[in-house]
Amino acid sequence: DISDRFSIKSDDFPQYRLWPKGKASSAEPVKYAGEKKADDFLRFIQSEAGVWVGMPGQVKELDALAKEFTTGDKAAALKKATAFKPDEKDADSSKYYVKVMTKATADGEFVTKETARLKKMMDDGSVKAEKKSQFGRRLNMLSSFA
Repeated sequence: DISDRFSIKSDDFPQYRLWPKGKASSAEPVKYAGEKKADDFLRFIQSEAGVWVGMPGQVKELDALAKEFTTGDKAAALKKATAFKPDEKDADSSKYYVKVMTKATADGEFVTKETARLKKMMDDGSVKAEKKSQFGRRLNMLSSFA
């Protein structure tokens, strides 16, 4: 019944649908079309459902400033991010958020370009696992700017 209702064929499994809070169950859901990887799915949930799921590399306060940066006053958000005093474990993440904001101020397409660059490098078989982990954390932080 459900697969017929949403035109899902048995060879298309699994598929994911999201009904955001406040939408009726009879409304058309948001379809997840990304890769079937946990990090990609969590980024989808963060962006579409509006919930914060702390992923590796993300810092809640800086994540909120990244959203403010994309929707509001870039200079004010950058100033707040620069003044933010992170825990020692979040120091590298804090530096990266500030770097992204600084570069995105100069180049409006920076986040898109950097995301594509990091994904390409993660797919490269010659990149060490440690670097792939670092790139994954950076992708998590970049998703805050989407």
